[in-house]
Amino acid sequence: MSKQTRLDENAVIYQPRREMTEKEKLKDMSTRKKLSYLWEYYKIHALVTIVLISILSYLIHSILTPNIESQFYAAMVNNTISSEILEEYQADFAKQLQLDPETESVELNTSFMVSSNNEYSMSMKEVLGTYIAAQQVDIMIAPQSVFADYAYYGFMEKLSDQLPTDVYSSLTDNFYITELEEDTEKNVYGILLTDTKLYQNNANNSDPYILGIIANSKHKANAVEFIRYLFNEK
Repeated sequence: MSKQTRLDENAVIYQPRREMTEKEKLKDMSTRKKLSYLWEYYKIHALVTIVLISILSYLIHSILTPNIESQFYAAMVNNTISSEILEEYQADFAKQLQLDPETESVELNTSFMVSSNNEYSMSMKEVLGTYIAAQQVDIMIAPQSVFADYAYYGFMEKLSDQLPTDVYSSLTDNFYITELEEDTEKNVYGILLTDTKLYQNNANNSDPYILGIIANSKHKANAVEFIRYLFNEK
């Protein structure tokens, strides 16, 4: 018995449904809808591909790039000297140390801004503290207002224990003398840089900059050479 319906049995509703191809789906879409559809449909595939490419690129870079070991690292806090000038000093000092540029490096890091008490400054102090704890920093250069705290809390090496006699005696007029939190005996923990060519010509000296050797530095000999380099420059 025929099905009782108002529609003819050959009506479209009774025909098998055919899935549209991706090309057909995209054909009648606007450009914006096409982009939205493609991203929604393929984003997982794209993200997986990007991650795999990134991992592969990192592995290839690690294999092909020689391991460059730092031979001197200066943390320049609240720096006001241009990057172009510091890049010249960085390259020149590396040459003076006779380093192999393919495997050894010198770095003057100017990214530390710790003068204020805002959230960014506190984060920078934490980062700098982490670098120091990991023995990655050899020298700190900072305005006196900042340097004083680091020296007081024992971050700096006593310079009478590190500097050769000739260097020590030639810099007596530039010494920064202070006591430690746990030791009231005053000693030399920093050197004022106001008389160096680098800071005379390029820095804002309203708050004089001081250099100190970090107590747990792994490259104290190179730190001493950097001090000699700065003050011998004509």
